[in-house]
Amino acid sequence: MNNKGELPFHHYTDTYKKVNMMNGCPVLSLDPHFPFAMTRFGIMDDESQTEIPHRHDYYEILFVEEGSGKHIVDYESYEIKTPAFYFLSKGQIHFWRLEKSLKGKIILFPREFLIPPATNLSHEDDLVVFNGLSKASQVCIDENTLPKIQELLANINQEFSDRSESSLSVLRAYMHILLVKLFRIYAKEQPINILDPSNTMVRKFRQLVSENYLKVRNVQEYADLIGISSTHLRDTVKAITGYSPGQLIRQEIIFEAKRRLANTDLTTAEIGYALSFEDTSYFSRFFKRETEISPLSYRKTIREKYKIKTI
Repeated sequence: MNNKGELPFHHYTDTYKKVNMMNGCPVLSLDPHFPFAMTRFGIMDDESQTEIPHRHDYYEILFVEEGSGKHIVDYESYEIKTPAFYFLSKGQIHFWRLEKSLKGKIILFPREFLIPPATNLSHEDDLVVFNGLSKASQVCIDENTLPKIQELLANINQEFSDRSESSLSVLRAYMHILLVKLFRIYAKEQPINILDPSNTMVRKFRQLVSENYLKVRNVQEYADLIGISSTHLRDTVKAITGYSPGQLIRQEIIFEAKRRLANTDLTTAEIGYALSFEDTSYFSRFFKRETEISPLSYRKTIREKYKIKTI
């Protein structure tokens, strides 16, 4: 449950508080100031498998080895498959409807893990790849690939457990390898070649939109940020996604509107203001035009479907 203007948020710095206890001591020591954590479902408390919709201020990779039920991400329901990876970007809403408890590994990291401040080293491309994977319902691992993935995860866990002075650099290298391998698996399942350079540009565009949609809604501004013409951006995005850049910007706004409608009791005017609509009455018309349902009707329908309650 949450207050009128709040979305349930799990914060990276509070992760250590979620570790289960044994004989009065945590079964795993997590440092809230170390920008990377690897753990398992059985080690964390019930919040890791909660039925309460929530979002994180960090990025999360879940490797589900056992379990069944449904994983709901941004109010889209996906049947859990195993073994499979699930990716959650910062700010995405998710929760579970489980028939069998989950077993597997959890990797958590804040943005600064991949984009370190005040350094010449940047893994921004990895963040773009991560957010591309977060659009997938899951990435399934076949029996031939599983041993290599398990070995890589074991190496990551060992380095995390050791936590020496240079561990962050090694962990970033391991995570780069993991993300690239998983993205290749994902790419093979797609009907188009998403490894093509044009697709890389489109992923960069979608990454920029996800980070800037509240302030930047002009296609030309995004083209300038990428360093290409607006015509090239429009043509490439349309050819690859089937949507215009403007449609993808509007989709991002709608995703956030749906999150707030489902999880808060803010009025439509308050949500419109929070989403940078100068004319808040226009927000309702915008939402209905894009979704074919009014904001209040959407709120009622989604809360009934997932039994969401607020204070």
